[in-house]
Amino acid sequence: MVQNVYLNLPGRGYSFHAHVLVYTVDSIKNKYTVKEYSDARKARSIQDIIGRPSTKDYIRYVENNMLPNCPITKADIIRAEEILGPNLGSLKGETTRTKPSKVVINK
Repeated sequence: MVQNVYLNLPGRGYSFHAHVLVYTVDSIKNKYTVKEYSDARKARSIQDIIGRPSTKDYIRYVENNMLPNCPITKADIIRAEEILGPNLGSLKGETTRTKPSKVVINK
């Protein structure tokens, strides 16, 4: 979906106009059937329940039948990534802070 964005800064003489490409869950969701969307939501829910593994690990668990009686498939997991974006809980658990470089002050 393309949206027009207008920005006016009164008193400063600046005016800005741009076209912004915005992807929302609703616009992406419309590409799939109700069942596919439901299965994607179920896949994300199960990912949260089993401890928010990375998507790569989660796919491996499903493909190797490590989750007994699991009703989802690899396609459901990939669809959940596309519709809902990456699992934030998984990202927060894996992302580490890098040490900033030392600040050198020249005298």
